[in-house]
Amino acid sequence: MQRKFSIILFLLILVLSLCAGCTTGVTPDPDDPEPDPDPIITNRVVMVELFVAPACTHCPQAKADMAQLLEEYGLDKIVVLEEYAWNTPLSFSAGWAIPETISRYPMYASDMVTPDAYFNGLNQTVHDDNSSYNNYKNAIDKELAKPAQIAISASATKDSTIKSINITGNIQNVGDNTFSNIIIGAMIYENSVSLIVPGKPTYTVNHVVRDILTPVEVSSLSSEETYVFSLTADSEDLKYVNNFNNLHIVVYVQAPNSSAKEILQALYIE
Repeated sequence: MQRKFSIILFLLILVLSLCAGCTTGVTPDPDDPEPDPDPIITNRVVMVELFVAPACTHCPQAKADMAQLLEEYGLDKIVVLEEYAWNTPLSFSAGWAIPETISRYPMYASDMVTPDAYFNGLNQTVHDDNSSYNNYKNAIDKELAKPAQIAISASATKDSTIKSINITGNIQNVGDNTFSNIIIGAMIYENSVSLIVPGKPTYTVNHVVRDILTPVEVSSLSSEETYVFSLTADSEDLKYVNNFNNLHIVVYVQAPNSSAKEILQALYIE
């Protein structure tokens, strides 16, 4: 009798332990969908393209304003790229202008006057006559207020021996829309470069674009879809670089055929 009672007590305790935390009267529906996973959270990064020229009188102040804003916001919110836009002997001999930046400028500008600033393509623009810290800041804030539609994950390997850079990564559509005919590109820039213009003081410039890599074209990217990419720059691409160890990389996704030629997302890679 005592043995039978012990068995019954053991079974009762086992049943109670299995039911601990259960909600009585509710039977899970096998047709109910699984809970959604945690959403992918990514902030929007503003890619600022500042077109300048070596002899531009207002460009030094525009550079200083951008440098101050970059320090205030940080590279997780904005990236700044200085593109020299003039095909002159001075530009090429100093390595300021490169064919890619010269050809990129007409894609944006109509009057070709510097300094000229573009925020995520033509989403926000500040031209030479309105160039100022406050106008730049307002344009950045307007872009940061928009939700991110693309997430980028990427890394780069640099080979200083043969002066090459390989970038690999992926992009993901984190919005609801399907994107068509977008591109994945990268700009490689150099910091701490002395800018020498005859008859003017020598000063140090940063964010000087040394190469714009040939982009990868993505014909379609639906919501939540991921695309894997690879980009490479060799020694010929980087021939204007002074200090290979002082190079920085910005990967970006652009819709070049859209009315705003929108930069959908950007990522800084040290």
